[in-house]
Amino acid sequence: MFNLAPRFAATASTQDLIARRVPGHYRAPARIERAVRDSVAVEHGRSLVEGARVRALEYVSTEALQAVGGLTELEAHYIRRCPLGEARYRAIVDTAAMALAQIVAETGRS
Repeated sequence: MFNLAPRFAATASTQDLIARRVPGHYRAPARIERAVRDSVAVEHGRSLVEGARVRALEYVSTEALQAVGGLTELEAHYIRRCPLGEARYRAIVDTAAMALAQIVAETGRS
């Protein structure tokens, strides 16, 4: 069978392909053209969904990085003001950073 993908090979028999051959030209049967058109549409839709997932992950990651940066800056400020609370400040910021990292990870998995 010519160089057709396996899912298209089942659509046409060898006789269909040979019978449609005209010297110098080849036109696939309508059902093959329809199957190809439908498959292209499906792949196009999948690529749009994957692109949206990439953008969503980028957005969530950027927001999480900005949030962690702000918390870290605030943590440093409070450590300078009240050095005795350093362990508590670090625990709070680390807990928040881990929660944000979990959100980013879940966004990447969906």
